[in-house]
Amino acid sequence: MAAIPAQNPPGVASPVLAQLRALYARRETIRYLTASNLKAGHRDKALGHLWNLLDPLGLMLVYYVVFGILFGQASGGRSIDFMLYIFVGLLSWRFFSASLSQAATCIRGARGLIHEINFPKGVFPVSLSLANLYDFLWGLLVLILIMLLTGHPASLHWIWLPLLIAVQLLLTAGLAFTVASLGAFFADMTNVLNVVLRFGFYCTPIVYYVRGPQGRIPDGPRHADILFYYMLNPVSCLLECYRDALLYSRLPDAGYAGYALLFALGALLCGLWVFSRFEGQFVKYV
Repeated sequence: MAAIPAQNPPGVASPVLAQLRALYARRETIRYLTASNLKAGHRDKALGHLWNLLDPLGLMLVYYVVFGILFGQASGGRSIDFMLYIFVGLLSWRFFSASLSQAATCIRGARGLIHEINFPKGVFPVSLSLANLYDFLWGLLVLILIMLLTGHPASLHWIWLPLLIAVQLLLTAGLAFTVASLGAFFADMTNVLNVVLRFGFYCTPIVYYVRGPQGRIPDGPRHADILFYYMLNPVSCLLECYRDALLYSRLPDAGYAGYALLFALGALLCGLWVFSRFEGQFVKYV
């Protein structure tokens, strides 16, 4: 009898591609869930989507008083510049953190659908990431209007914004897949994630300068290693790139942008693989 040739075990690419195909096939479901998430997020709120503007504006004023005035970050320049600096950081971080926070409970929160209908569960982290992207884009539009009204001219470097937004979406969605997988198995995932995000907020240059004369990390070769390790945070790289293009009218740092892109692609591939690996077990735990 002829020997049966050994079959190689499926690699990482196989479940990832299968997950992507399934999500593409369910693109109408993703669009419906995205719209539902947007409506649910503003249900019973008198001002509705206006909170997309008021919430980051309110936080900007609070952090401006604390870090700009009390900690002196706004000294030596126009106050409006530091307020815009904070606004960029808060908008981007809000998109990132809100998506991950919601991803931690998106599988357990949809246990009725998961038990009754057979469909790719990846539509949940994708749809909530897109819903938060929608809020982020509205906030970004308001930021641009404020910049124009305060004497900051439009720049050709704004053309880099769609690419930076795409990188952040890939990063956010990739991490959302991993967080959603963990949240399906561990009910305490939300509490753990809140601590991690709170720590990440203060380890990211959102409400303080990290480079330059007022930066928390002084310029010079003695502190180059500290800056290197600090900027291993891909969100920090994205924020600096956003500010380069928006506030400083210059080409985003190629090293930071390239690192953020590579990290985002790695996070997406890893997240898709983890989600695909454990998706069949979700029904047992939720």
